[in-house]
Amino acid sequence: MANPYRDLKPERFWRYGVALSNPQNIANIHTPKWTIAPTDTVVTMGSCFAQHIATWLRDRDLNVPFFDTDNNIKSRNFSANYGNIYTVKQALQLTNEIAGTRSCSEKGWQAGGGFVDPLRPNVFSAPVGSVDAIGQLRSAHLKAVGKAFTELDVLVFTLGLTESWRVNACDTILPVAPGVAGGDYDPQKYSFVNFDYPEIHADLDQFCAAVRALRGGRDFKLILTVSPVPLTATYEDRHVLQSSTYSKAVLRAVAGNFATENGFADYFPSFEIINNPAVKSTFFEDNFRSVKSDAVAVVMNHFMISYFPDGISENRSSSAVGGAEVFGDAPVSTSSNTRVKTAATTVPKSMDADCEDEMLEGFANRQYENGGGGKDMIVAFGDSHLAGSSKKIEEYDREGRFAFAPIRLLANNPHREINVHRFRTFIFKEEHSNFKDFFVQNPKDLVLVGTGLFGDNIIRAHGDMKPEIEGASGSDITPTLPCLDTVTEELVQMYVQKIMPHIAFGLQLEKLTAYERIFWIISPDMPEQTARFRLGDHFVDGAYYNVHKKAYATAFNMLVHNVNRTKFIIHPWADLCNETGFTKNEFAGNDNLTNIHVNKDYYTFAVNQLFELMKAG
Repeated sequence: MANPYRDLKPERFWRYGVALSNPQNIANIHTPKWTIAPTDTVVTMGSCFAQHIATWLRDRDLNVPFFDTDNNIKSRNFSANYGNIYTVKQALQLTNEIAGTRSCSEKGWQAGGGFVDPLRPNVFSAPVGSVDAIGQLRSAHLKAVGKAFTELDVLVFTLGLTESWRVNACDTILPVAPGVAGGDYDPQKYSFVNFDYPEIHADLDQFCAAVRALRGGRDFKLILTVSPVPLTATYEDRHVLQSSTYSKAVLRAVAGNFATENGFADYFPSFEIINNPAVKSTFFEDNFRSVKSDAVAVVMNHFMISYFPDGISENRSSSAVGGAEVFGDAPVSTSSNTRVKTAATTVPKSMDADCEDEMLEGFANRQYENGGGGKDMIVAFGDSHLAGSSKKIEEYDREGRFAFAPIRLLANNPHREINVHRFRTFIFKEEHSNFKDFFVQNPKDLVLVGTGLFGDNIIRAHGDMKPEIEGASGSDITPTLPCLDTVTEELVQMYVQKIMPHIAFGLQLEKLTAYERIFWIISPDMPEQTARFRLGDHFVDGAYYNVHKKAYATAFNMLVHNVNRTKFIIHPWADLCNETGFTKNEFAGNDNLTNIHVNKDYYTFAVNQLFELMKAG
């Protein structure tokens, strides 16, 4: 019997395209209209996914310039310092502002003792001194964005939201509600808006026409994506699940139809890859909102394969110690298939800063503003190792006195906050608004977890650790450590140089903050199973890591006397590590061989010691 479905390709059927497919390598998920040449100038804007694209391409030495000034900015994650542009209307208004056809009546918002730009309130490292200064900065910014639009070959635009807020006096759409990142909410001055399909489609059409006009009529390539991140909250009088579904459905429909109607536009299915039912929500954190860095890696692998089918050069970024780098750990990608291997080699460090799987739950329910309601507040600050320790801390913290500040989610720079605000201010990145910002009015204790001492930092002293690549292990993803039988002076001195920035950080905390006591829980050693995968059996079985550990400890003891008020908590290696020097596998964070982290049970002694020290006074 004749049937129009008889000869369709397997991916056209749910059973073979989804239920039985590999969700990390979905065959034929995207057929691009065109490819991107290595020399093409790529500009990114929109919501967070566009940041990932910019980072991946830059890390692979492709042409993704930053057109704006670096002065007083938080990041270079987009192509200009416009921050997140959540709605198409914002983008359209930006092009019209460049063309001189519109302006905003909101010239500056008060925030943090200064002023911020209402149209990009979260992009500055610190508020500026006057509204006039805001105007000058905006004029320079508009010129930079105009240059970006003029020079681009490919524009990547991620659609994020339909809900927004409008300035009634000038009809300007804001990126965030007044009172969130500056200013004050006044229902007489501002109104809520939730854009529908016709409005967004018309805005997108006008936006592209405006960009083309700025280019003197020259055409360009447009890649549209839809952010897979659900709404944090809705102002509509209905369940947030309904509002989030509405928003994504409308944006997906607009993006798809616009790409179908226009040859210069292509839709890339990042939304579908993340929300694939076959992954059973494992691409999301436990909050079912934050997308894991591993999942972003899967999306980017598909992106690179689609638009760079001939492959590109590998990431040639070098290891850096000091500054922000000392606070971070390299992320781990679990994507593993031959097809992906040709596209992406590492997860970039800027993406690592957005790693939610190491973060904490329940923080949004804690009320820590203004000193935690009179309680003596304890701040726990740390890198990815904060995850396991926090779970153990919360077992002891029956009064709910701990507030957790994961470095990777913070928008404010720790070094600056020490000098300016005495390390009392903790502001989370806008995309992580499920975590509550807090201000420590009367600081009591500060607990550091990890942040660059011992553990995997011994290995990082020799170079970057990279995520898993199909068929790769050992030196392909982990720096080579010399196989030494004895501690050498050269090795000790090398570790001295690597430890010094961390001791300097500790000195800053002691001299400039008001915390009564500071406790520092050092990083754990990676599990033996991970060490065997990354460093090889020969290195592990030879117990060479013990030599490095001893040399590192010697270097640490040479420097630690420089800090006075900080109490260091060293893990009981005899109980937690085996004869190779690495952590026993029973304390591994999970079964993933690339995972350098440990479980909460590993921290039993350290947290018990922490509370004993606190009790002792």
